[in-house]
Amino acid sequence: METTMTQDVNVVLLDFHHKRGKEMVVENEDGSYTILINSRLAYSGQLAAYKHAMKHIENNDFQGENVQSIESAAHELIIPEDAERIPSAKYLQRIKAIQARRRKIQRQLKELQNDMDYLRDMGAVDDFARAEQQWLYGNDL
Repeated sequence: METTMTQDVNVVLLDFHHKRGKEMVVENEDGSYTILINSRLAYSGQLAAYKHAMKHIENNDFQGENVQSIESAAHELIIPEDAERIPSAKYLQRIKAIQARRRKIQRQLKELQNDMDYLRDMGAVDDFARAEQQWLYGNDL
């Protein structure tokens, strides 16, 4: 089985500093492409990222405008006709509300941690005794 390779595709392994991003494709000024692949991925993940990027190049996806359609085709996803469409403004509003709630919870946790630290410093809390009680009797006391 012989495969043909596109000569104008460069591949670069790059440390993305996290595993969330897998790959990125850049169309260069001369019409060639550069695929940046996250070096933190396992070899199998790097290979899958390369194949995904090549699908975009082979399908000429850089000329399209609807990112959702392009990505669903690249991932071979089937979006049901009755799928709920959420306007981006509503989606961003929901994300901001979740982030605000998260910040509030983090502040509350910090206050509770400060209270626990104070009680420990005052000798009012014995962590070992509390852990033993919890292990023996559970949280229901």
